[in-house]
Order: sequence, then C-alpha cells, then structure tokens
Amino acid sequence: MNKIFEVLKELGFEEREIRIYLSLIKLGDSSALKISREAGIDRTTTYDIMARLIGRGFISTYIKNNSKHFNALAPDKLLTHFREKYLSLESILPELTKISDQTPESVKCELFYGKEGLKSVGKDIVSNAKEYRVIGIKKEYEEILGYFNEQAILKLGQFKAKEFAIVEKKVKFMKLKNGEYRYLDKKLLSPVTTLIYKNKVVFFIWKEPYFAVSIESEQVAKAQTEYFNLLWQIAK
Repeated sequence: MNKIFEVLKELGFEEREIRIYLSLIKLGDSSALKISREAGIDRTTTYDIMARLIGRGFISTYIKNNSKHFNALAPDKLLTHFREKYLSLESILPELTKISDQTPESVKCELFYGKEGLKSVGKDIVSNAKEYRVIGIKKEYEEILGYFNEQAILKLGQFKAKEFAIVEKKVKFMKLKNGEYRYLDKKLLSPVTTLIYKNKVVFFIWKEPYFAVSIESEQVAKAQTEYFNLLWQIAK
C-alpha cells in the first residue's frame, strides 16, 4: 500500500485524494457517506476533495434514486489518462525548446529542497544522464528515498546508463550493472556528494531537511570533471 501512495503522489495526488480514490475503486458505485466512512475523512471535506477529483477527471458523478453517487476512473483508464497527458506534453516539446533556445546562454543555478526536491533531481538524472560521474556516493540517498531510488537504479540499468563513482571505503550501496567503482578513505572525501552529467553539476547536502544545488554550466562541469579524474587516478 505504501508503494501505491508513493507512486500516486508522484503523479500529483495529495494523500487524502489517494484515500478517497482507493476507497472508491474498492467500493465501486457509492454515496458520499460511504466513501467518507471508508476513507476516514469527514463528509464535508470528502465532498470538497471529490469536487477537485471530478474537475481533474478522476471521478464521475450521477443521480441514482434521487441521491448523488460517485464512480472512480478505473485503474487501467488512469494509466491511459496519464499517457495522454505525456503525449500532449511531448507534442509541444519542440515549441518549448525553441522558446528556451532564445534565452542567452548563462549559468543556471537551482536549489532543490527536501525529499521532493531530491526526487526532482533524480528524475532529471534518469531522463538525461547516459553517463555520469559521482564523488562520494552516500547510503543516505537510498535510506531517504527508498522505493524511488530503487526504481531510479532499475531505469538507469534499463537505459544502460554508465556510472563512474568514487566511493568511501566500506560503504554499501546499490550498484549499476554498467558501473565502475573506485574507493578512497573517508578523510579524502567531502561530506557533500557531487554528481556530474552533461553540463550539470549537482551538490547533495545530507543534513535535514536535505538540499541539492544544481549548476548548469559547461565551465563548471568541465572543472568538476577534471577534479573527478584527479581523484579517480589515486582511488583504488
């Protein structure tokens, strides 16, 4: 059940929306009162949340025996719904890229905050990194993101992404099939994890509430790659 909640949250559902949606697919055609009881949410709030879900197309409503009843979008149709959203976005991607390309080239710096911020960075890496370099892989990433990290590793493996990583000695972590790993003593590594891919450098700060700083710059990426190569030569 935790996995269901996590995936649906990734798709933009709030926790109470998930509870109501799951209650509806379990109950089938139901009244607001039944849905409220099943979801454990008061009736007034249930109506408000279902109104949002109706507006987004995840719930339908009709009158039965002079009473309003509700139905949830079937799970297979939910998948179709998000596929159509993806295809719609894909269709306008060339135009969006054209607009973006008109912006003068400059250094871009973004701050990502908390677990959701780390997930945003992870998604970009999975989508764009055919090859990347890491200085200081940390067990914290796996512990903090759990299922999301497992899926990211799985997808990177499917895409045959190449990972070069310099890791602290004796640290256990999930490895990529196409990965190459070398090890250094803890005293030679920063507590901040550095990840380099394409023209981006991401610094992960492992203190709550957790941060990731992403810098997009050819010069910065080149400098960090040279630093990585220096460490790679002395790592074993």
